[in-house]
Amino acid sequence: MISSWRLKNRYYQLLGCKCKDCGAKHFPPKKQCRKCDSLNLEDCEMPRKGKLITYTFLHEPMAAFQDQIPLTLGIIELEEGVRFPAQIVDSSQDRVKSGVNVEAVFRRIRVDGESGQIQYGYKFRISK
Repeated sequence: MISSWRLKNRYYQLLGCKCKDCGAKHFPPKKQCRKCDSLNLEDCEMPRKGKLITYTFLHEPMAAFQDQIPLTLGIIELEEGVRFPAQIVDSSQDRVKSGVNVEAVFRRIRVDGESGQIQYGYKFRISK
């Protein structure tokens, strides 16, 4: 198993991949292109801006997220068309609407209860 610190670029950047054969971009990164099945992929940093396609508010999230109720999750479409789920932060519920512009931000993901180690990563907020 690979240590998480070895994958820090995957957690701390929006690092996906691009197919060298057809140009398709994927996030999170894949080992094989979903468009043309090529294995010829390279790392590619994704744009940090996009729009919120759809969303939901979780009022009973997993135990690790109890301090973030309601937890807002959405499907983000980045400027280049890549879509994926992400947490929406720093916004009141009335500002969360399909089609609003969003931007990636660096935030705390969780704290390990035993070691107290804090893990960080990307989340999204509504653009100002």
